[in-house]
Amino acid sequence: MTPNAFPKSRFALVLAIAVLLGVLGDALWVRADPKGPPWQGLDDWWNGLVGGPDDGLMWNLATFLDHTGAEAGLVVFAIGAVALMLVRRWRSAVYACAALAATMLLTDVLKSVGERPRPADIMVDTGSWAFPSGHSSRMAAIVVVIGVLVIPARRLKLWWPIAVLITFAMMLARNWQHAHWLTDTIAGAATGWAVAFVLWWALTPLLDRERALRESVAVPSASTAGAPGSGAERLS
Repeated sequence: MTPNAFPKSRFALVLAIAVLLGVLGDALWVRADPKGPPWQGLDDWWNGLVGGPDDGLMWNLATFLDHTGAEAGLVVFAIGAVALMLVRRWRSAVYACAALAATMLLTDVLKSVGERPRPADIMVDTGSWAFPSGHSSRMAAIVVVIGVLVIPARRLKLWWPIAVLITFAMMLARNWQHAHWLTDTIAGAATGWAVAFVLWWALTPLLDRERALRESVAVPSASTAGAPGSGAERLS
């Protein structure tokens, strides 16, 4: 298992940067009128459409995703990072931790910029500003990290639609509990995806080095296969 290479086309990088600038622009727009941004009508319509009583299957799924996107999910993520270290994939662990940490930091900064209130009929306890959604941004970043570090290259085309569905499920869960407006979750998912992609590009030399080292160990040449300590040197 090796990290995947960043796309040869730089379109993904340009798009990620454009998305981050767009979310920042939206946060500034929200700050001008936190209770009534231009898209408030869409948010009001969606907020009235989704959500329901605080019981039943949908509520339980939303509650599960609420916990997954909070402390419980961070614990699982930390265990995954430690596992990467134990299998001598410290470069991958650096990328994973950097992507999540940067996503969380930027999300908090954008929340402070926008200062948008949450829906008045919120059904769960939470204390931060609404825009963008932290749960959505973290989930989007994590599914990208999984795609970069865990999914084989030949399966990536199958993984990305699954990653989108997982992120959408988190977005819907936050809307279902009226913890966020629709556009909060869209901006959150966009932020997490973009940050994870920008850092994938920024840490490409580190991840490429890990891939080259692990591939050289997986298929050793006849001249080095029996050299004492060669494997340890390659994976250092």
